[in-house]
Amino acid sequence: MLRVDPSGRIIDINDAGRELGVHFSPEQQLVRLLAPADWGKLASRLVAKYRIPEQAREIEVCSENRRYRLSIAARACSDCSRFVQITDITEYRSLSEQIAMNEQRYRSLFTQNPDVVCSLDLQGRLVECNHATEHLTGHALEQLRWNRWVSLVDTADREAAQTCFEAALVGNPCSHRCKIRNRSGRKLVIQVTYMPILVNDQVAGIFCVARDKTERYRLEESRRLLQACMAQVQDVIFITEADPLDEPGPRIIYANEGLERVTGYSPEEVLGRTPRMLQGPDTDRAALDRIRAALEARKPIKEVVVNYCKDGEPFWNEIEIVHIAAGNPGQKAYFASVQRDVTRIKQREAALRQSQEELRRLSRAQEGMLEQERRRIARDLHDELGQTLTALKLNLGLTLSDLSEVPQASLQRLEGLIGHVDGAVEKVREIAANLRPAMLDDLGFEATAEWFLNQCTDRGGLEVRWWSGTAGTGRAKGEVATALFRILQECMTNVSRHSNASSVTVDYTERAGSAVLEINDNGEGFDPGQSRPFGFGLLGIRERVAMLDGTLNVESAIGRGVRIKVELPMEGKADD
Repeated sequence: MLRVDPSGRIIDINDAGRELGVHFSPEQQLVRLLAPADWGKLASRLVAKYRIPEQAREIEVCSENRRYRLSIAARACSDCSRFVQITDITEYRSLSEQIAMNEQRYRSLFTQNPDVVCSLDLQGRLVECNHATEHLTGHALEQLRWNRWVSLVDTADREAAQTCFEAALVGNPCSHRCKIRNRSGRKLVIQVTYMPILVNDQVAGIFCVARDKTERYRLEESRRLLQACMAQVQDVIFITEADPLDEPGPRIIYANEGLERVTGYSPEEVLGRTPRMLQGPDTDRAALDRIRAALEARKPIKEVVVNYCKDGEPFWNEIEIVHIAAGNPGQKAYFASVQRDVTRIKQREAALRQSQEELRRLSRAQEGMLEQERRRIARDLHDELGQTLTALKLNLGLTLSDLSEVPQASLQRLEGLIGHVDGAVEKVREIAANLRPAMLDDLGFEATAEWFLNQCTDRGGLEVRWWSGTAGTGRAKGEVATALFRILQECMTNVSRHSNASSVTVDYTERAGSAVLEINDNGEGFDPGQSRPFGFGLLGIRERVAMLDGTLNVESAIGRGVRIKVELPMEGKADD
């Protein structure tokens, strides 16, 4: 306790005042011991000649990093001095500030928390909620207050929610996942944690903290379904890092169960290793180079290579790889690959190719036999029937010349009969030529084609333009000449029957190792994608070309005619 005159000089001080510090002693100026900002507050009260109001009697001041509360007497003494009670409140004020700060921190943690934070009373009613609760449920805070939290929970999960709440009531924190339905009717999946609020070691309420797990639950469910599906997929699925492409290669970070079914390796055995572990001596190096180039360019690639199982058994592996770009800067990129065992398909393809090759060899043999038979029939027609008819014509002529007294009508009938025999001779020659022109064996394709096209011009009035780049020195004979002639025959037959063309251009050239025949007409054309009534003719052409390892190109469109180009190797293809 101090007694201070109006000027602020300490007149007297009790023992407790002296113990506060060395600064408070008689004859000192109390005002000068305070911080400058506090001088005016104290001086204005010491010089007051009136009664100091109750609300103005206490002030807080500072002196050398200490805080004091000064309680000033309401009335002055007879000598105008006043009693001043001084209390050191430094520790008290520090604790008060800490309490206030902790209160603000708690309030910030409560109100600014992105998760739902509620306080519940012992009956489970909402006492206080933050704005996240309002956002999650769609209900205003005023509507939520004093309603039971469990009423927001989906009916199917209320029993579990009540069980967890009751566990927290006896002091045991508890957490569970449940669904709630917000105001708009949408179901949300949340993770709720109940924590007891303890006051003097007694549960006074419950803190309820809820986090929206809807999107995470959806992703988890999608991941579960994806993993379940991938586990059942028979193909091998790899996910690897995108780098490094150089040795040792990208590391495998995921492999499905299909890997073990195909290769014998379990997914755990290959994690951290590279898919190159499946390669071996028969793996196609060129295919690997193409895969490397596609991976460098981050482009999808599909290849078929030979890979090896865990036991060393090779198998044909169809690999399809795609690039998975990084979602954000700083994230990693990956490669995903689907690998399929196509060994059986390759075996079937090889068997099919062998079967096709055998069928073509059989077809070539049949074609050879057919040409030989045509040659024999043509020769027999020309030599046997032709000579017989010629002899018959000569004998009829001699008989006619020997008859002098035959009626004129009989002579005319005999002359007509000789004419019919003469026509039959020409028809036999024509049939023999169409079956197998003799010049095809003697002079080759070029001369035979020119003769044949002249016949087509004479018969149908079709304008045919023939051009040969060999200048009469064509080398195509034998099997190649026969194939070219039959193809030309089929094309001209199709032109005359189906195209309604007025002109046809036939070009023939011979290169170092091949013969090239090109037929163009100006007819109606056709859609190559549609089946045609004369499709077997085109199929026959295609088979003839395939049997000799040649190439065939057919171009056409409605109203634009047809262009057929055939290229055959000059040496043909020998049978075994």
